[in-house]
Amino acid sequence: MPSTSPAPVRPSRLHSLDALRGLDMLIILGLDALVLLLASRNPENAFLQEAGRQMTHAAWGGLRLYDLVFPVFVFISGVSMSFSLARHADGNAPAASGLLKIWKRALILALLGMLVNGTLTWTEDMRYASVLGLIGLSCAIAGTCVLLLRRQGPVAAAGAALLALVAVLQFTGGNFTPGGSVNSWVDTHWLPGRLHGGTFDPEGPLCIVSAAALCLGGWLAGNQLRKNRERPMRFCLLTLAAGMLLFWGALMLDGVYPIIKSMWTGTFVLAAAGTSLIALSLFHLAVDVWKGGSWAFPLRIIGLNALAAYLIHTLVNVHELNNRIFSGAADFFPSVQPVLLAASLLLLQWLVLFAFFRRSLFIKL
Repeated sequence: MPSTSPAPVRPSRLHSLDALRGLDMLIILGLDALVLLLASRNPENAFLQEAGRQMTHAAWGGLRLYDLVFPVFVFISGVSMSFSLARHADGNAPAASGLLKIWKRALILALLGMLVNGTLTWTEDMRYASVLGLIGLSCAIAGTCVLLLRRQGPVAAAGAALLALVAVLQFTGGNFTPGGSVNSWVDTHWLPGRLHGGTFDPEGPLCIVSAAALCLGGWLAGNQLRKNRERPMRFCLLTLAAGMLLFWGALMLDGVYPIIKSMWTGTFVLAAAGTSLIALSLFHLAVDVWKGGSWAFPLRIIGLNALAAYLIHTLVNVHELNNRIFSGAADFFPSVQPVLLAASLLLLQWLVLFAFFRRSLFIKL
């Protein structure tokens, strides 16, 4: 007789991850520019002035909201990895195939990142480090730890060891200045090509190691999320508390171990992990637990195709296309024309991604 045992039920997709990833990408796609434009046009508005300040990077030390946009994406990648590598980490699929997958993805992202930086000249004027490269390589390092160690305790220890290693190097190998840090020494001696910061690169080798620790933090959070799908409120409360504790701890340590995004110092990673945990808990509660999917749908359209959104924004001249389509209509409102064009740029990119969604076109690695 044929087997009557039920087929395993595949867990439903976490819409909160797509929405949080979408919010992160929305800032990159032009929300930052729109906020800065509104701030520049309303110098007397204290709220907009502070919002505009938060949409810029800290010059070196310190922390602003914009500094956390990229790290939150790395953390989310770690959360997603807890699902995508679950079969391999649980022993239901060979670890070797998982390793091949994540390192192949890392190399493709690194190559795409170089392409986003500019022409592939392969000379000293070319920038080899990149945002996409950091994401791919940090996730590959984190994924390797997960596939080799498998259990939560050893994986957490590996993340702590990576942060400790970076901290020791940063305290003993230099100071916390752009030209005197161990990051700048490593980037100058080991990283070929042009450096984004002149004497350092915020996506350099040591930054990748720090980002791998953050990605492992995302995996740990995602692993807990997988195990607590039946107790979501407990997960949300514990995650919120852990995030607040990490963020507060980073601020307390700032006087001893500076929060510097360009160096990905340990305190910066703790602050980023804390912020990510807080955001994850709130989004999971609002979107997945309370089923608030309607307001999150526009964000999910972006988050479901984040790589496509980034490549379109960086490789395609969407500004020129936006001007061709919307500048005529915006000219009827000269007093707010720049604001309308900044908003239409976001709308245009969203419509392209919505068309991809309707046709089930997704760029995934």
